Amino acid sequence: MELITSLTNAKIKMTLSLQQKKYRDKYQLFILEGIRNAEMVIAKNISVQMCFFTQKAFTNERGKSILEQLNCPYFEVPEHIYQKISDTQSPQGLMLILPIQNHKLDDLATINKSGLYLILDRLQDPGNIGTIIRTADAMGVKAIICLNGTADIYSPKVVRSAMGSLFNLPIITKISEQDLLSFCQNHNLTLYATALDNSAKASWDISYPQDCAIILGNEANGVSDNLLDKCNAKIYIPMKGDAESLNVANAGSMIMYEYCRQNI
Repeated sequence: MELITSLTNAKIKMTLSLQQKKYRDKYQLFILEGIRNAEMVIAKNISVQMCFFTQKAFTNERGKSILEQLNCPYFEVPEHIYQKISDTQSPQGLMLILPIQNHKLDDLATINKSGLYLILDRLQDPGNIGTIIRTADAMGVKAIICLNGTADIYSPKVVRSAMGSLFNLPIITKISEQDLLSFCQNHNLTLYATALDNSAKASWDISYPQDCAIILGNEANGVSDNLLDKCNAKIYIPMKGDAESLNVANAGSMIMYEYCRQNI
């Protein structure tokens, strides 16, 4: 165990840089904070590059247990340095640096094809994306496919709001619309897209087959016109009140639940 007391330390500088996407891409690493998240990493035997902790975490019984189980270099840092490298307002003093999981579309051939695939079309809000990932995990979604233009799923805000669900299902990123359409065709997936137009059907009026994919669109612009033209059907959520629209994470949750209700 090594004590790091300087912000100019190479490991600290590298960790600070991981707050930015270009450096996450460069080093293929991301930050995960919190005791509960670290316990999930250990339980799933996920590779860890390194760990930073404070005395506060070390004197916590659960934090100390995590440090004893980690199979990676770990470094103690003072509170003021931890505050610099942390993205949370009330950090617990435990941070893991993890390799990015680069799943590919071809990897999905090795999992059970039967089920729901969720498509994110250029979503931008990290909180929305993290909530969708967590809900998809709870609803048993087989995989999430992020199209080009979707915000980085390994940003600290997405990771934090996903609450560990990043590790529970494959998430494939940087996929073109054509690759998505080919994937759906090759795997006989019925493709649905959320839309607000006269041809869309209420989400509960669709009889979802076991094997299907549902596209959730950009917060401001919705699903791309190309994908709307290519999907098998458009769906929307009827609303009784006066709200113009639903948050995409809330809408996605309702649609995933309806799929599960029909296919349990």
